[in-house]
Amino acid sequence: MITTVDGVSTKHRFYPFLHDISVTCFPNWLFCNYCRKNSQTKLFNFPSDFRENKVEDLKDLSGICCCIGGVDFVTMIFTLSAVPLEKMPHVITECWSILKPGCFLLFRDYGLYDLTMLRFPPIQKMGFREYMRSDGTLSYFFSLDVVRDLFCGAGFIELELEYCCVRSVNRRNGKDMRRVWVHGKFQKPM
Repeated sequence: MITTVDGVSTKHRFYPFLHDISVTCFPNWLFCNYCRKNSQTKLFNFPSDFRENKVEDLKDLSGICCCIGGVDFVTMIFTLSAVPLEKMPHVITECWSILKPGCFLLFRDYGLYDLTMLRFPPIQKMGFREYMRSDGTLSYFFSLDVVRDLFCGAGFIELELEYCCVRSVNRRNGKDMRRVWVHGKFQKPM
């Protein structure tokens, strides 16, 4: 399915790819080192047929354009909690590095005392607010202060940061479920 905005295809604006950011850096075709250094002053002039190029073609455009020029948004939805605590600053720094100046990082993840946290048995506790699921993945439960320190420490400007508390009731068995998430909106300075 091709989405259109005012009759123009938006297919060229999306480049999905699989990547483990906790282990490596983002690929240079997103935002090369030269463009990162010059992003404050350089306006990206892509060739007129840029929208037809595939991601693989962007790696070798020889002088026309060396990368896609960074991204406008990064969404981290229930992502950072699965990363080991000591690797979180690296992940956030990498997200910072591919964002264009003035653009946004949108964050949502588990908050302190979420139902999931309260259901973990003590044996699954790996560290302070960090738990190991039965499938081997991690779950970290954030406070607002931890999120603020991580993102503002990487250079982001905090625009929104709050707990999102949702109460839902399972009508079938009458269970009350109280969910607590942290919602944040951060901006890379101009």
